[in-house]
Amino acid sequence: MRHGSWLRFLLLSNERNSCMPTTVLSRALARQRRDLLPTMLSPAADVIDLGGDDLEGATPPDVRAAVITAMEDHECDHYTRRPGLAPLCQAVTDFLGDFGVEINPNDGVVITGGVQEARFVALRALASGKSVYLPQPGPTIPYRAAAQFAGATLHYFDPEGELPLAHEGVLVLANPNPATGQVVPGRTMDRLAAWINESDLTVVADETAAPLLRSGVLYAPFASWPGMGDVVVTLGSFAWTPGLDAWQVAWLAGPRRLTTDLRDLKQAITICSPAASQYAALAGMKQRNHDPRARDEQHVEAVCALLDRLQIPYAEPHTVAFVLADTRTLGDDAAVVAEALRYGLRLVAGSTFGMSGTIRITATGRRLHEGLDRLEQVFMALKQEPRR
Repeated sequence: MRHGSWLRFLLLSNERNSCMPTTVLSRALARQRRDLLPTMLSPAADVIDLGGDDLEGATPPDVRAAVITAMEDHECDHYTRRPGLAPLCQAVTDFLGDFGVEINPNDGVVITGGVQEARFVALRALASGKSVYLPQPGPTIPYRAAAQFAGATLHYFDPEGELPLAHEGVLVLANPNPATGQVVPGRTMDRLAAWINESDLTVVADETAAPLLRSGVLYAPFASWPGMGDVVVTLGSFAWTPGLDAWQVAWLAGPRRLTTDLRDLKQAITICSPAASQYAALAGMKQRNHDPRARDEQHVEAVCALLDRLQIPYAEPHTVAFVLADTRTLGDDAAVVAEALRYGLRLVAGSTFGMSGTIRITATGRRLHEGLDRLEQVFMALKQEPRR
């Protein structure tokens, strides 16, 4: 379910469900429409999208075969158990268990209808009427709408600077950062952990980009940090497997005292997640150690090679998803994005997620190399323009 259909679905669900005032959700969705619509592309336009949040890819044959088998066996003809398929919940707990995080698969995991639903459910269940703290740069657009959906007040802050005075709110900690593709330094995580304990905060650890980490990049779930296991809900994806983003399936996991409300709210909004998507995720989890994204490493290296050749600085990418380029010598980041559209190329301005002076390049797509050719033309044109 893409952005437009997700928004329409939530709006219709809200109109039929009296547990949430229509005006609150409508305002949240209207705000997210305003954020998203300028970046949505006409299917008829010859625009190459190197600004998306998801990596393209065909669902592997063995995953498709597993879903076909489940359908032929009539496993998709009925609702699954409310939290999700028991083997899939077990697979999630096994993954977290590899890092020393103990989660009960029976009451500590909720399978959701995609990452965006997980974000909305987490904030509505845990942060209703509270303060939500979001480090910058970060995934501003989705959490701004989710906070409004929850009736929460959103506070942005620099995790390297002075930390806010807080009490009994919710910290959203995105690591790896799905906006920039960067891993949060361990010293910053230690600092935030101490602040969380002092401020009695609950944590939504958005770790949906973890499956996209490049080889050799160190990562550990925040729930594995000392003292964090009882206060963290981890939000994860099944992005180890190419193509699973389109199946709209993700997960939430944490201690029972936090996940019970998550499960009940998810059930009230969309019942259980589609069985076919859950079987696809289960098949994908079985191959998560087989490095199915080796080709994506080549894609991100191609982006870096272009930037190196044009002497455009960039942050060393920690995931295979994005490269964050420093375009301050070329002009305002919004102006760079506007110029790229003139060449039929969509990029994301860093100012939309708290990194002014940068652009984010998504290293994916069947037309990636054609897109990089256009990107080179954009940069060359901007280099030749006199600075105002």
